[in-house]
Amino acid sequence: MAYLVRALTVLLAGSLILAPQAAADQDEYLRKLQDRLPFLSAEQLLSEGTRICNATRKGTPASDVVVMVRDDLGLSISAAGNVVSTAVVELGC
Repeated sequence: MAYLVRALTVLLAGSLILAPQAAADQDEYLRKLQDRLPFLSAEQLLSEGTRICNATRKGTPASDVVVMVRDDLGLSISAAGNVVSTAVVELGC
């Protein structure tokens, strides 16, 4: 039981240390995309970024993720590919 408490404490401390970095990554993700896609809101981009990360973590091929983003946001394949690559880099998918 003590081992479990120590392990959970370490995980919690680690998540708190990384929390500001995650916010900074989201800010950079939005900064890089909002100038190119001003018709999409921050909420739309962040929601799609979450979907991208979930899909890539499940092993969905990048080409399928790009098509998903194209369909979700009504973008060209090129623009959707840019959103996917920006999410992978900035959100750490």
